[in-house]
Amino acid sequence: MAREVSGPFYVMYVADSDERALFRCPDGPNEGCAIDGLPGPDVFAAGGNATYIVVARHRAGRDEYFYFRRVAEERRGWGANPEVIVGPLGKPEFDAASKQLELPALIDFSR
Repeated sequence: MAREVSGPFYVMYVADSDERALFRCPDGPNEGCAIDGLPGPDVFAAGGNATYIVVARHRAGRDEYFYFRRVAEERRGWGANPEVIVGPLGKPEFDAASKQLELPALIDFSR
């Protein structure tokens, strides 16, 4: 099952696994999706707006948080201008960045 974060980004199950990851799906969640270094697996929350994508995952017994600024090339391939992913961050560091940058809210996808 694909859960849209903010097109073209979706949280979906990794093939043959019960783990969720963030995927980039330029043509929608049913074809041509790729992880391409995005945060995952074990994603439990994500969010997006016109400027940023945020992701949270539970890994090795702790929660980790990531964010990245969106780039114009996200729908047709990153090429020489990939997103710069910040993280993993702890909750205090993520909360500080969220306040400073006005990051979007995380939506819990674990249910």
